[in-house]
Amino acid sequence: MWETRSGAGAMAVELAGALLLAVAVSDALGHAAASFYLLVLGVPVTAIAGLICFGRVVDAANGGNGDTLGRVQAMLATVLVLAIVLGAAARAPVVPEGVVPSTASGALALAFGVLVLQALVALAPARGQRA
Repeated sequence: MWETRSGAGAMAVELAGALLLAVAVSDALGHAAASFYLLVLGVPVTAIAGLICFGRVVDAANGGNGDTLGRVQAMLATVLVLAIVLGAAARAPVVPEGVVPSTASGALALAFGVLVLQALVALAPARGQRA
């Protein structure tokens, strides 16, 4: 059995995935204001998870190990935070009107794409681990 990465990487994928799914459902139901506030909530959640991933990379580097997959996970966490901030920023001016700008929808799609990549990286076996 392959041992996969867990902890902060998995937490980032799960929490961000749940929040982004809630945003997509909220958008589909026409609750643009709720979507905005869910995205605002997603900023610190994904930032903390990204910092935990980055901390693991630094710890691995200090231990003399090069954790390439950990670095990829930390970079993807950064892109995820940026996508969520962009989505929230695009929605902020039009919250009272209850519309979803196309930029916000694009940022949501980017965030879902990053989540898929994070999930694939999280499933990759750690270095030196085999079936």
